[in-house]
Amino acid sequence: MTNPFTAFSGAAFLLLAATTTTAAQDTPDFHMDCHAARTNNETFICSDEDLLRRDAQLGELSDRLYSFLDAQGKAEMAREYAEWLATRDDCEDSYMCNASMYSERITFLQEELDHMDAPGFAAPATPSVGADGFGMVANAGIPGHNQESFPGMTLDICKSICVQRPWCKSIDFDRTNGACYVQPVAQEDVGSLRTDYPGNPYDHYFYAPRLRN
Repeated sequence: MTNPFTAFSGAAFLLLAATTTTAAQDTPDFHMDCHAARTNNETFICSDEDLLRRDAQLGELSDRLYSFLDAQGKAEMAREYAEWLATRDDCEDSYMCNASMYSERITFLQEELDHMDAPGFAAPATPSVGADGFGMVANAGIPGHNQESFPGMTLDICKSICVQRPWCKSIDFDRTNGACYVQPVAQEDVGSLRTDYPGNPYDHYFYAPRLRN
């Protein structure tokens, strides 16, 4: 899927707030409000724990980036976000489509934040862990440690496969075809995740109850 924000990803509009703002602006709400879901796709997202986790990560990154922008940058980001929401709703209750939209947008925001040499900028927070015990790192994976692989799985089944194997500490899930890669290691064992796979098809899920930290 083509990232609808590639055309807007230049750092030119991402200016630190160093000038006086000309008018007060309402801060966009970058977080899903499931009590006020407006579309069928928003209702679908609210019913899926993984998509909600992605939405929370996107909201956190968006809030952080927005706080560094001047008035012009804030207005541009608000416009972009509204366009992204409209494109996301075209996913029409498709998990794969929504997951790809979130992953691409999260990567875009992370790259913009990485390019900003802002004083006091904090590193991204540790990924949150859901009720199922899994935490997620978008667009990442661990190469060379696949103990087992299963084609055409749903994410929930892939997670269940991991839980059923006492040695499993993480999975890499291919959003494009449902391939499930089950691994006896996690980031704490290998040091870092690979984040430069062509097309970024993978999301990495670690099973927190089996990690040392």
